[in-house]
Amino acid sequence: MAVNTDVILYILLGGIAGIIYALKRVFILERKIDEIDKKIASRLGVGRKKR
Repeated sequence: MAVNTDVILYILLGGIAGIIYALKRVFILERKIDEIDKKIASRLGVGRKKR
């Protein structure tokens, strides 16, 4: 009975670790997308005030 509980806990721990890893990758990609977006906007002149 204790072995089954240990197996379930290890599976849950692995699942949680996988979710954390996936969220980390999403945030890294989000930062890269923001950087690319800023570069594109600066090259196109978006956001400049016209005088």
